[in-house]
Amino acid sequence: MSSHAIINTLNVARQMTIGKVEGINEELFDIQPPQFNNTIRWNVGHIIAVMDSLVFKRITETSNLQEGFSDLFKGGTKPSDWTSTPASKAELVELLRKQLNDLNETFADRIDEKLPTPFQIRDFKLETIGDVIGFSIVHEGMHTTTISDLVKVINNQNK
Repeated sequence: MSSHAIINTLNVARQMTIGKVEGINEELFDIQPPQFNNTIRWNVGHIIAVMDSLVFKRITETSNLQEGFSDLFKGGTKPSDWTSTPASKAELVELLRKQLNDLNETFADRIDEKLPTPFQIRDFKLETIGDVIGFSIVHEGMHTTTISDLVKVINNQNK
């Protein structure tokens, strides 16, 4: 995939995520059907936290998120363990937008840059910034699908 294609795909995927999240009533954000490990709010925060962790922390060694944000949304966490108030829908949407802007500004011209140390995620060896962003796009798509599934199940339970 060319550098241009990865950035275009990133922008399309994130705009789709933003559109999906904006279209969901915040009243549904914290409902956790028994079939799911987490909520809509957790999945949105998780998308943001993982993109920050994989791309910003790993490549620039800095986080663009406020202290404690990722502690609520990293893998293995769940809303029932939260002891602090998570971000609102408006704050999450703003973070999705800001992160997309930061990704474009920081990495658009660096997609083909080799990582100082390649790393493995399951069977995937990530060697360039583009590889990491590409993996993150797939991860985001999986969680956006989970968000859609949560909305369907919640809406069916409320009929």
